[in-house]
This record gives sequence, C-alpha cells and structure tokens, in this order.
Amino acid sequence: MRMTTTIDGRHVRLRPAVLADRRMIFDWSYASDVAPLLHLSDEPSRPFDEWCDDWEDQYFTDAAPDRGRMFVVLDGETPVGAIAHHAIDERRRTELDIWMNAEANCGRGLGTDAVEALCVHLEEALGVRTFMMQPSARNPRAVRAYEKVGFVQVPATAEEIAADWGDVDHPDSVLMLREVDRA
Repeated sequence: MRMTTTIDGRHVRLRPAVLADRRMIFDWSYASDVAPLLHLSDEPSRPFDEWCDDWEDQYFTDAAPDRGRMFVVLDGETPVGAIAHHAIDERRRTELDIWMNAEANCGRGLGTDAVEALCVHLEEALGVRTFMMQPSARNPRAVRAYEKVGFVQVPATAEEIAADWGDVDHPDSVLMLREVDRA
C-alpha cells in the first residue's frame, strides 16, 4: 500500500517525508532548541551518516510502508516537526517517534494532533492495533502529551522493553501503549 497522500489531523497535516527532508529533520533532532529534550544527555550529538543508518531510505520513500515511514508535521504550510512509525510486526504493532523543530511549537497541541492523526491513519490503512512510544522519564511533558491521545504508561524495565520491542531509546524509557479497542 502506498502512503503518498497527506494525513489530515484536526490542526496539522502530515506530509510524507522525502529523501530531501532528511537533513532538515536531522537538524531538528540535534541542532534545535528542543534537541536537549529529545536526547537528555544520552546522546548529545551524532554524525548525520550514522543517523541515516537508523533512519533508512524506506522511511523517506513509499518502498515499504510496513517497514516504517517518516512524515513532516505541517501547521498550515509551515513544517513544525517530524513523526514516524517503525516496522509493523506480525501482531500489528508499531513504535512511533515524534519531535518538534522548535520550542515555540511545543505545548500548542500540534504534536498530540500529529500522533492522533498518524494512529488513526495506521489503524485504518495498515491494520495497526497497538502503538508504542518510549519517552524518557526525564521528559514529563512528553509523557503527558502522549497520555492526552490515549497512551497509557505500562510498568516495564528497560530490559523488558528491549525483549518485547527491540531497542530502548533511553535507560529510563517509559513504556507507553495505545491499543485499539477490539470491541
């Protein structure tokens, strides 16, 4: 299934990212005023080519949407952040990542709207039933934002998260799940 169309939220629009967006999204992650909230000293900087090893080409093309896809979050026509889903597993689960491009775009509901819009889209288009996010416990604003869109904290150690989901983002990752009501 191709995902080249934009996804509309209540306030934002998600535009499928293209390879030409990679550097911009990387810069938001490491050179913006929100970067310290993303990495919280776990990983203060990283070479662009290493970042690209994690965020492979398929995140920026429609080659394999079930293996992961990146989107640019737009407020009107202005890029304000990036959101991605990772590979969808056989249990119809995926992990989401989001970051804004500037502190000025945080706390305005744009991120929560983007998360909600992507969850609804992935449920409808690709049958995803469980969504996972793993903010650092040192970022309570992110935890609260994800709770606003139906994510629930699930007690788990970093080792338990890694065993069930793969890589752990932070030593103090908070496992947060949103499950589609199966009723």
